[in-house]
Amino acid sequence: MAGVKTELTKVRLNKFLASNTSLSRRKADEAIFSRRVRLNGTIISSPATYVNSNNDEVMLDNRLIATKTKEYLAFYKPKAVLTSYEREGEKRCLSDFDELKKKKPAYSGRLDYNSEGLILFSNDGYFIQKLQKPKNKIPKEYLVYTNENLSETDIKLLEKGITFNGINYMPCKIYKLADRQYSIVLYEGKNRQVRNMIDYCGKKTRRLIRTKIGCIELKGLNPGDFRQLTENEIMEVANV
Repeated sequence: MAGVKTELTKVRLNKFLASNTSLSRRKADEAIFSRRVRLNGTIISSPATYVNSNNDEVMLDNRLIATKTKEYLAFYKPKAVLTSYEREGEKRCLSDFDELKKKKPAYSGRLDYNSEGLILFSNDGYFIQKLQKPKNKIPKEYLVYTNENLSETDIKLLEKGITFNGINYMPCKIYKLADRQYSIVLYEGKNRQVRNMIDYCGKKTRRLIRTKIGCIELKGLNPGDFRQLTENEIMEVANV
């Protein structure tokens, strides 16, 4: 499938690595300085080198990062799986899934260990950046089960936006679906945001499932399943 790029593709090598692997920008710099990165067959030692993601071949530890064949995947992350390619003790992680462990594509939509649901993967850095830029305010929808019902006051407070433990949370949308069951739509993606919002109200989250990112839904996936994104889904993200 062709990429969905509509902007210039030249980016700094360290930024490209951070967008297309699990490395942070600092770790990408370290990999380059350690001579672990090749651009079109040549070892690169400067993070400031520019890469054309449509035409250049980038390799990290002899593993191909840049490719002209773009891939776009939806994944149902099960509960008790780290959103990381690195293992912590005996905990399962993304590297335990055959579709991910070899190429280790970049992802958008980190979920905490005990949460489950939709994460998006792609080797198209432009696509991932579109999903991650806060200014795009791409909605993320969650199915939330709580130990107690939220009051009308709780819901109004959360919908207006709150400050909890020194962190500001933007306004959101909350719909009661059933007893102790809610749909929550966020327009940002802060760490443990839904759980912290429920904690703010003095309640606890029993189960948390991300069901949608932008126009992209789980679409009947079971925990641990993958599917290819449709052309329409990809283009909707590209045109945000």
